[in-house]
Amino acid sequence: MILIRLLNVLVLCLLFGLVSCSQSKRTPDGKPIGPDGRFALTYQEFKAADDYRYTRDVWYHDQRIASANAKNTVLHIDLANQRGTMWVNDEIAMDYPVSTGKSTHLTPRGTFSIIEKKEKYRSRSYGVVKNASGHVVNSDATSSSKIPAGGQFEGSSMPLWMRIHGGVGLHVGIVYRDAASHGCIRVPIEPCRILFDKCGMGTKVVVK
Repeated sequence: MILIRLLNVLVLCLLFGLVSCSQSKRTPDGKPIGPDGRFALTYQEFKAADDYRYTRDVWYHDQRIASANAKNTVLHIDLANQRGTMWVNDEIAMDYPVSTGKSTHLTPRGTFSIIEKKEKYRSRSYGVVKNASGHVVNSDATSSSKIPAGGQFEGSSMPLWMRIHGGVGLHVGIVYRDAASHGCIRVPIEPCRILFDKCGMGTKVVVK
């Protein structure tokens, strides 16, 4: 009996420790984060945080994403704040960080729609040049860069690709605090997977 009680106490301690660890994870300004990386409080509180503009590793979503589809969903890209929002039936269901085009390769503003989706995609314009041995000799290459004998140009990997205009699209990529891409809209992998799964051909994308 004593042994059973000790085991029960040990289990409770372990559980309490796990809960405490999960609750200790917070945003830079001290607000709690849920176990899936989602902001744990309301969307209004999330957006009101002092570091909203610079929160690169925390994103918000709620139960509305469950009903999202190609027809009732609109994506908004806020160039000034480097944030994207997913609207479902005219209500915000998700808010996530993005990295758009830098000053030399601006992301076009306007109203577009998704015109192509590919789970695995490589850029036809930007990437690296490899020599005949497969070693990278130019890590910031374009399709017109000089290629050594026996070498090749390899386009940058752009998983979960959703084209919206010309060579511009949304895709998984490294998201910095500021605009950093060649014009595309980079999205962290978790929110990008939701966008790819829920949005379809014709889903509206507003960039402003």
